[in-house]
Amino acid sequence: MLSKTQKKGLFLGIIWGFLSWIPYFTDILAKYRNIIGIPATLGINLELALNHGNSVIFSIIIGASLCFLIASFFEFIKENIKIIGLPKLHYSKKVRLFKFRRGF
Repeated sequence: MLSKTQKKGLFLGIIWGFLSWIPYFTDILAKYRNIIGIPATLGINLELALNHGNSVIFSIIIGASLCFLIASFFEFIKENIKIIGLPKLHYSKKVRLFKFRRGF
């Protein structure tokens, strides 16, 4: 089952896959083509290597998989790596409500 973070990663990856084609068809965001256009570049190269398929679909799949892996990695770091000396980042709902209501 996918976590909430992984679902966000897939959604952002699909959007990134579509937006990666903007610098190739227009001059909008041409300065950032190296960063934004990573899925489009990999999709074009994959289509040329396979001689089959559609590079736009490949770019969407590659963008979604990259963002999914990055989201999974950040989730792993957030949950499993503990740094001594840092406060807890997750408070229970009772503590949050108590802290916010104390000032009123």
